[in-house]
Amino acid sequence: MHENFNQELSRLLVIGLVVVLFGTLSGVWSLPIFIGLGGYIIWHLRQLYIMEEWLHGIVRDESHLGSIWSYIVAHMKKARSRARQRKKRLSRLLHRFYDTLEAMPDAAIVLQDDLRVQWFNSAAHELLGIPLTARKHNRRVSRLVRNDDFRCWIQEGDFSQPLEMISPASPARVLQIRIVEFGEDQHLLLAHDITELKRVEAVRRDFIADVSHELRTPLTVVAGYLEMLAEEPELPEDIHEALIASRRQAERMQSIVADLLMLSRLELEEDEPQVGESVKVPRLLEGLVEDARRLSDGGGHLIQLHADEKLGLMGSESELGSAFGNLIFNAVQHTPWGTPIDIYWGREGSGARLVVADQGPGIAPEHLQRLTERFYRVDKSRSRESGGTGLGLSIVRHVLKRHEATIEIESTPGEGSRFVCLFPAGRVVKLSV
Repeated sequence: MHENFNQELSRLLVIGLVVVLFGTLSGVWSLPIFIGLGGYIIWHLRQLYIMEEWLHGIVRDESHLGSIWSYIVAHMKKARSRARQRKKRLSRLLHRFYDTLEAMPDAAIVLQDDLRVQWFNSAAHELLGIPLTARKHNRRVSRLVRNDDFRCWIQEGDFSQPLEMISPASPARVLQIRIVEFGEDQHLLLAHDITELKRVEAVRRDFIADVSHELRTPLTVVAGYLEMLAEEPELPEDIHEALIASRRQAERMQSIVADLLMLSRLELEEDEPQVGESVKVPRLLEGLVEDARRLSDGGGHLIQLHADEKLGLMGSESELGSAFGNLIFNAVQHTPWGTPIDIYWGREGSGARLVVADQGPGIAPEHLQRLTERFYRVDKSRSRESGGTGLGLSIVRHVLKRHEATIEIESTPGEGSRFVCLFPAGRVVKLSV
């Protein structure tokens, strides 16, 4: 660049010297200046014209270009070559991307920022019923997938949670739909067939419900006979202790069966929000606190209730009692004797919240995400000793979901735990005191 630029400066300097020489000899300066500079400008204009024709492909031979113009053309050719190679690489990557999506068993749709269909694979035609000719029309995806739930989901625009719906192409199939962002102003819609998963879940749920129901009667009989035998005064001490231990395990099995039956019922009705009736939550909590104090041997834990007497909920009193009771009894069972336990019931913005806070050993962060899974225990040995079934928090989660509520768990090892249930404004009612 510097060499070509220096040549151009040299050319301009020569023209200037010639103009000065002719001006000095003739005594007329305007004519040589006009001829010299005018010729220089005309030459550059001609070079610019040739370059423009070369850029448009009219002239393919750039040998008529000289000086700095030939240098510019050479660099433009290199830039063109690099751009061509980059375009080929991007084209190969794009074809690989589309080939990968085409090989997927899941439906995949590439959407523009306004959710218009840019491309889709063959599975989208099979699972979502999108006609193959739709690739050419650039239509919105909500007009191509004929499902009312899907249209409402698209209109709401909240894709943080997946959508489960019946396949428009095959009513026997159940699909899970997700939309994720990728690239610049693009989205990828994925539809996964979860029919088999739903069938397995239904089989598991029915199996647990059936087995639990069948176990309930024989366990009741066994527990009754064990209790009767344990009351016999003439039994040897070792047999008496064995009967008491057996009765304790039978009662624990009864508790597990009862929780399993309730959990199965909640799972069956999970997608049906509980309307119910006006529940006097303060009175419900007072009864649960009294039960918790009896569980704590008449005051081993310092349990305090702080409740807004005018605040109630719309829902099922039995389900809410089970959920709140599980939280309170867990605090008693999993904290040392004498630990303070505070229960708060009051407003949270326009909604309401229940907080069960203890000052126990706390829970390590790696366990918090899995606490509401069925049968999950942080400390398996201690849970068995305290009679826990591992189903309590799973029941809490299902009950709250049926009441359009959520649970938040905060805990620090050595500092205690806080279980917070948040209810929306639509569930809150004002009680008359």
